[in-house]
Amino acid sequence: MARLILVFLALLPLVCSIPVDNEVVGEPEIECGPTSITINANVRNEFTGHVYVKGLYNDATCRNDATGSQIATISLPFDICNVQRTRSLNPRGIFVSTTVVISFHPQFVTKVDRAYRIQCFYMESDKTVSQDIAVSDLTTGFATVAVPMPVCRYDILEGGPNGEPINFALVGQQVYHKWTCESETVDTFCMVVHSCTVDDGNGDTIQILDDKGCALDKFVLNNLEYPADLVAGQEAHVYKYADREQLFYQCQISITIKEPNGECARPECAEPTGFNAVSVNGANGLTELNAEPEAAEPEPTTTTTTPAPAAPQARGGRRPSGGRRIQKREAVAGEAILDVRAELAALEVNGDSNLRALLHLAEDASSPKGFVVRQMSSSPSVDYCVSPFSFVSLLAVVFFLVLSLLTLIIVNLRSSAPKKCTN
Repeated sequence: MARLILVFLALLPLVCSIPVDNEVVGEPEIECGPTSITINANVRNEFTGHVYVKGLYNDATCRNDATGSQIATISLPFDICNVQRTRSLNPRGIFVSTTVVISFHPQFVTKVDRAYRIQCFYMESDKTVSQDIAVSDLTTGFATVAVPMPVCRYDILEGGPNGEPINFALVGQQVYHKWTCESETVDTFCMVVHSCTVDDGNGDTIQILDDKGCALDKFVLNNLEYPADLVAGQEAHVYKYADREQLFYQCQISITIKEPNGECARPECAEPTGFNAVSVNGANGLTELNAEPEAAEPEPTTTTTTPAPAAPQARGGRRPSGGRRIQKREAVAGEAILDVRAELAALEVNGDSNLRALLHLAEDASSPKGFVVRQMSSSPSVDYCVSPFSFVSLLAVVFFLVLSLLTLIIVNLRSSAPKKCTN
């Protein structure tokens, strides 16, 4: 009996794992400098891991190793380490963004590690100069009323058009891509969504809607529906890049004045075929949304995205595929073009389909995007991992313990039974 108990206790370490005794405390501090972005994160214990740009761990210039203090930090210049710069017209300025991973283990990625999508916005300022002049005669005044442009957004909803916005989904899950513009006036504007792309944040860009607003690949996104003047949408199923979870969507919305008592013009598109999405990479493996360089003054209705060059072969050996450009329409008279963006993280689930029931999405204050994946458990601080051999061994030990207990009970009952005396 004692041997069986010792065997049972010896098997217990096989099913337990101990997490790294460290974690990020509070929210990281982001410093948007004139030439670089800096992230500082307070940790509970002395930091012995690495802070690096996602996908560029092997590039020493994009990684900061253990500091020996309780602060994990890294400073990233704008022109290296895949830092993306995106020019925006509404609001007017430049977005600078990248993804940073804080890893606490010196060699491996563990469950206490955190990945943060950091973004700084540098707004352009408009200055007005004036000069007074004396006029002797009366002049005719010219009064105008400026109607504010609609404010547009791009949401990815769960299930259908009435679902909740999501940032995290499973591959194959049904979602609804929805574009909405809000205006202070009624029956004044029309909208058309076009020039949509999706990329993995590493320069691999795919065009899914052309410059006319027509879908290119029915398996990725079908032709859009327009239930209202300033609303567009379409159902789709979640997909992902190979070895990439993040999806970054960018579209353009053309805003035009609606004719009185008229209808909004919609794209006339043929039924899209499969596997027809356009892969677009610049000559250096970069995504080029416009031909104009960043230093030049952009046209009033165009947007330029210029990611910083990545380290050669740092993404698994992907090579640039030429200088093909994304199809984008030129603004015409009476038309304004706005840029909208959305992000989605796609999780690929393998194995037993019942695993989907064990996953749920929850908001987490320590996550920059507000979404993490958790396993439903009464004690989330301890994880149990059992191999098939250990599980069978554990069942065998339990079986022999029960059998031994029954044997002892039967022997005790027989020994305590009264004996018959014979003369």
